[in-house]
Amino acid sequence: MALRPIVEALGLNWSGQLQRIKRDAVLGKHLKTLSVVVTHTEGRDAQHGQISCLPKQYISGFLFGIAAGRIKDSKLRAKVIQFQEEAHLFLDAAFTGDAESAMEAMRQKYLRQGYDEAWIKQRQITIETRNQLTEEWKGRGVQGKQYGILTAVIHQGAFDMTPSDHRRYKGVEKGEVRDHMTGLELAFINVAEQATIANVQVEDAQGYEDNYEAAEKGGRSAGVARRAFEEEHGRKIISDKSYIEQRKKLQSGEDEAE
Repeated sequence: MALRPIVEALGLNWSGQLQRIKRDAVLGKHLKTLSVVVTHTEGRDAQHGQISCLPKQYISGFLFGIAAGRIKDSKLRAKVIQFQEEAHLFLDAAFTGDAESAMEAMRQKYLRQGYDEAWIKQRQITIETRNQLTEEWKGRGVQGKQYGILTAVIHQGAFDMTPSDHRRYKGVEKGEVRDHMTGLELAFINVAEQATIANVQVEDAQGYEDNYEAAEKGGRSAGVARRAFEEEHGRKIISDKSYIEQRKKLQSGEDEAE
């Protein structure tokens, strides 16, 4: 990835940043210089130049090492500082396994993306439940693609559609469907996975077949609860709208399409 456009967009001195990268033991090792030829129309001669690049996975490390105080634009400076705050938390979570750092990093990421605190708390609950469920599966012989199959079974039971169907129903092309769910949708997928955990533990499920049966029961019980809620309250739990996309529209002042 070309570095100079990033540096100049931040309003920093290119020569100084290039020297900083070269001095860095890690970044300097991965710095590459590519020769390019720019051709012109109208008969003008081609121009030769060089582009300094870093692999994409090292750009974050470059941004992490920037002295944010050197950035004059206050909005850009705030964004870089926010990125560096998150990076500290993600690094601590990755290298120490600290759950508190991981949750706070996740919270900051979702806040940056535009989610509200209430939704984030609900999402954190689903993540904690999901982690507990996958640990149960891991210790009971579930392997590889079986995790995805069991997840789809639970989702199907809870919502009468698979995760990919649910995502398409919301008009979302890719990504984790749970990041587009409403608070109520998150609550019911959490019920489904909590019920599955209970089934797994009570029945001491071992291997794929036992866990498949437990997942079916867990999803089905959440589906029964969902339909009872819908009948009692006269409203659907499953939304055809992406929570975050609708929130962005409201924040920008756009009218919500009905």
